Amino acid sequence: MRIIFLSDIGTAILDVFAWVCFHLGIGYWCSRLPISNFDPQESKYQTKSWEKDGEIYEKIFHVRAWKKLIPSGARVYAGAFEIKNLPSYNFDYVERWLKESCRAEYCHWVMMLPGLLFFFWNSVEVAWWMVAYAVANNLVPIIMQRYNRPRVRRLLAQIEKKSHRRMEPVIKLDKQEAFAHSYQ
Repeated sequence: MRIIFLSDIGTAILDVFAWVCFHLGIGYWCSRLPISNFDPQESKYQTKSWEKDGEIYEKIFHVRAWKKLIPSGARVYAGAFEIKNLPSYNFDYVERWLKESCRAEYCHWVMMLPGLLFFFWNSVEVAWWMVAYAVANNLVPIIMQRYNRPRVRRLLAQIEKKSHRRMEPVIKLDKQEAFAHSYQ
């Protein structure tokens, strides 16, 4: 399938240049997609039963041990939402984090696709190494998103539950007042 023939050094330079362009280009493109495109309720972003609320990733890959070492791509793109940490427990912020987690997962799935293009200018063996690189380099952040998302969903449910508890007495008071005023 190879159609472009370069020297070994030329091919290596093209490989590095291509990966940099693919990563930065796809990352930029994904960061500019409307957040409304990423619905955490879509089945592809839902935790599957075999994932055991994300704990399968801890059991197999020990995510907690290394996830803090993975750099955030959001630093590269101006205005991109940072999902490395959760600095606020505000409901709207956590809900946005959940959507951004879906965006990050989508972006890393898309970043694997260009691996197949390396067959055009590499030997078959090297091209398969490029595909392996694409999978390994992007599977790590995907695993992190799949691990974190159920935990953030639980946090969001707790925040929502607490906010309803705080509002409940106010609502009861308002109903009592309305009832009392209706008979005066």
